[in-house]
Amino acid sequence: MLRSKVLRSPVLRSTVSCLFALGCLIGIGSAARAADPGQAPDIPSPQIPQGWIVKLTANGAVGPQYLGSKNYGFTPYPSIGFRRVGTPETFSAPDDGIGFDLSPMDWLRFGPVVRYQGGRYLSGNPELRGLHKVPWTLQGGGFVELWPSQHIRARAELVHGFRAGDGFAAYLSADWVERLGKWTLSGGPRLSLEGTKDMRTRFGVTFADALNNALVAPYRPNGGLSGAGLAAAATYQWNDQWAASINGGYQRLIGDAGKSPIVTKLGSRDEFSLGARLSYSFGVSW
Repeated sequence: MLRSKVLRSPVLRSTVSCLFALGCLIGIGSAARAADPGQAPDIPSPQIPQGWIVKLTANGAVGPQYLGSKNYGFTPYPSIGFRRVGTPETFSAPDDGIGFDLSPMDWLRFGPVVRYQGGRYLSGNPELRGLHKVPWTLQGGGFVELWPSQHIRARAELVHGFRAGDGFAAYLSADWVERLGKWTLSGGPRLSLEGTKDMRTRFGVTFADALNNALVAPYRPNGGLSGAGLAAAATYQWNDQWAASINGGYQRLIGDAGKSPIVTKLGSRDEFSLGARLSYSFGVSW
């Protein structure tokens, strides 16, 4: 009896009707929102690759024992390279300096560069007796590289040595690059220039040098072109981690460098080189 009276109450019937209508509206709205294809679901933001790819290379080369030498020797040396995770590996010739690309563009690359320059020592070279020693050095500076097409690369490096007797030097190169599956073949002309200070350190003969070595006369060269030649390389990419390559080159000393008594009397204008390298790449993340 009580239940019957409660349900007959106009106020309660109105309240129940309103609640029922509100529930229906909420249900219809939820169903419509779920069926609306324009309502994009929540998608997590893509993860940007972080970290670096480090490339360690073991190099070995046979070449003149010093610039202008007629004697040849074997030189092993390491090198290292970096690139960001997610960026493709770019072409690098064996005689390039170690550079770090700062450009976001594919057709233009630029950044800092470091090069190793061997010295000139009496050990193993008795013809140098009495001449001043030229210690090995590191050259630092910048590089610019242009890719007018996917097969043509032009590169310029301008560097300065870190030792007191060092000066400016520039290295220009152009390469035809051909990628054939896992092989990369490349080759092209080379040109080198040296400033007056660098030229006199490496190719100059002081009065003291001439007094101590009767085979040479005093010589004061000026800056300019110092060498012209060709270089070529073949690289095989075993997998994402390992790669191996062989390379060869020829350079003829020209300009004041080629006229130096150190070259004409004690050495040779013609320089040949042959080398090989093995590279291993791995990722470093944080």
